[in-house]
Amino acid sequence: MPPGHIGSLKIKGSLGARIQGIVNNDPASTRRKTSFYFKVKKLIIADRAYFVRGEILVNAFGRHDFHYGDELILDGNLHQPFNFSANSSFSYPEYLKNQGIYYILEAAKESKVAFLGPDKGNFFISLALRIKQRLKGIFKKYLQPENSAVLSAITLGDRQGLPAQVREDFIRTGTAHIIAISGFNVGIVVFTVLFLLKAIRIKRKCRYSLAIPILFIHMCAVGAQASVARATLMAVVVLIGYLLERDTDIINSLSLSALIILSYNPRQIFDIGFQLSFVSVLGIVSLSPRIISRFKLKPKTGPVVRFTVNSLAVSLAAWLSTFWFILYYFRIVTPIAILANLIIVPLVSLVIILGFTLCLSALICPVIASPIAVTIDFSMLWLFKIAHQLSGLPFSCFYIGM
Repeated sequence: MPPGHIGSLKIKGSLGARIQGIVNNDPASTRRKTSFYFKVKKLIIADRAYFVRGEILVNAFGRHDFHYGDELILDGNLHQPFNFSANSSFSYPEYLKNQGIYYILEAAKESKVAFLGPDKGNFFISLALRIKQRLKGIFKKYLQPENSAVLSAITLGDRQGLPAQVREDFIRTGTAHIIAISGFNVGIVVFTVLFLLKAIRIKRKCRYSLAIPILFIHMCAVGAQASVARATLMAVVVLIGYLLERDTDIINSLSLSALIILSYNPRQIFDIGFQLSFVSVLGIVSLSPRIISRFKLKPKTGPVVRFTVNSLAVSLAAWLSTFWFILYYFRIVTPIAILANLIIVPLVSLVIILGFTLCLSALICPVIASPIAVTIDFSMLWLFKIAHQLSGLPFSCFYIGM
């Protein structure tokens, strides 16, 4: 750990402290509290000041209107994270440690908060988060509340208002990757951006050049988790290959993405999301061609049959490659996932594309935004019904050792 890092402190139990720092991510607010990562600058304990570095997690209870880049002085109780359940294989302290977080500050409602100034963070991240808030506002304005919350989760990584029943249905059908921003979601973003740029007659190389910064803005807006960073870096490597007119190799792109992420934070290799993200892509690349070959498709096979076989192969390969990881970490087996992904993924792809089209139309031509919103509401109604029906089928999923 670097000198002066707050994680090197030896604090036992809970300790009253005053901390100065900068809000370092998009705060998540509920009725009870506002949570965010806090980039610390100064720690005051018993009237003694220490200049420190690193990040902590802050839980500020009560109503607060904090934003990324705000510089604050907070009073509260500083303690190490602890596990919520002794029976779970998931370790909350280890999860936070993989994010570089070693301490939590609990700030009560009556705790003092001193605001020292806004916009002290990275300009690029601040811009991305402002765009995110604008898009969330469009979803809230045009869509039903439940649909707005789900669309914000699958496109912007904002899962605060995600209905519990929808979350449970996606988990039980093995399609939870849809509500966690991943390669699937980033792939739809790439497709939508390139399609829209092509529709307005932007030349090919200019499309690729414009798509790269848009992808980085999207990555910053949704939080730059390992799965998003991996997918974004892979997409950028492929786009650069197209710009240089060079063939790209998916394994090389995957390896380069892993190398960049681990160079920045080596502890990500222990992160569940990192492992699932890379294993699933590796499984799809290595297993799906072998599964397809088992069907022995003939050259005259129709496009519908070929598409169905390819989709089945990808779904089965992803399920097989992540099966043992999901069983180990979450103690759940979801055989229905192979079928569910075939039905739900195309429908979600349509919803994401329509969602970005809604945002674009609301900004450029609001007249056509309402009909698009109606289409999204109708599509998501069917999405929820299908997910709920599949989750209720016999043997759709079962838990091991719980």
